[in-house]
Formats: sequence, C-alpha cells, structure tokens
Amino acid sequence: MTDYPAADTIYESVASVRAPIIHEMLAYWQSKRAGGRLPRPADIDPTEIPRLIASIVISDIETRPFRVRNRLAGTRQVHILGNELTGRYVDEMNWEEGPFVHRIFARAHETGAPVFGFYYWGFRENTPGASEFGLFPLSEDGVTVNRVLGIDEFFPESGSPVFGGRRPLLRRGGRGGTMTASRQHPGV
Repeated sequence: MTDYPAADTIYESVASVRAPIIHEMLAYWQSKRAGGRLPRPADIDPTEIPRLIASIVISDIETRPFRVRNRLAGTRQVHILGNELTGRYVDEMNWEEGPFVHRIFARAHETGAPVFGFYYWGFRENTPGASEFGLFPLSEDGVTVNRVLGIDEFFPESGSPVFGGRRPLLRRGGRGGTMTASRQHPGV
C-alpha cells in the first residue's frame, strides 16, 4: 500500500507528485510555454497527448464572480464520476469536495503557476476514492489565466465497481487506516 495525505492537500511543489501522468502533463505544458509566457489554449493539441486525454478536464475561468466551468472532460473523468462534466460549473455540482476544488482553481488563477495536490472525494455508485491532481494555467494573452488544463490520477477504494476492484486500498498519512468516505477540508 502507498501512503497519501490524511486530508485534502495542496502540495508545496511538484516534487511531491507521484503519478507519472501528472509529470507527463507538466512536461507537455512546459513545452508549450514561450518566452516565460503561459501557453495559450490553442497551443494545447490533444493529438500530442493521446495517453493523457482521457484523464483531463479543460475548464474556463470566470472572474466576476469567480467561477469554474468545465469546457471539456475526458472519458476517464466522466466514467469515474458517473456523470458528464462538460458545460457544468463546479459550484453547481453539489460535491462535498467542491470548496477544495474551487480553492485549487482559484490558486491556479491567482498565481499563474501549476497547482498540484491530493484530495478525497466520492466516485460514482457512492464509492469513496481519492485523486492526485495537477492544474496547468492557460492564457490567451500569455499572462491572465482564463482557462485551466487539469489532470487526475484516480484511486478508488479496493473492490470498487469504478475499476472492477483492481486497485489497491489507499492508506492515509502513514497511519495504516483505510480510507473512508469522510473528508477533512483544511481552511477552505
């Protein structure tokens, strides 16, 4: 079993990321930066990242008021969640983890830098699970973040119908306990 944070967490740096697909997305995003400017949404070409596309979400950022609208969701995202994300606002999804998701998108918007972390959430069919994530800001003008490219590596509980029971059970924070459906949201 692998130890993961005991509560929803924003990592201090990419050094904490374990999921290879997040490192792959970071390398791709960095390859699209030109002269220190953020990549434009048009710079992202799904045909260049076929292995990652099922796990991504592309979201629009609205600022007055701050809202996150899912523009496009990969098939793995939709399968794990159990419903379509495309065209839906995060604050309308009624997720228990919604405030944390809102906070990580706000950080990407405010800093113009990638955001990495880990959080617990409910998957389809009431299956508790978790996700290690990366959010990568995009900008039409190279500076102002107006879209975010996100990717998740999902970890449903053992025996979950989400992955046919093939994933190992997570262990929170090195304490040896099993993951439960309850969550701890630090300072949302």
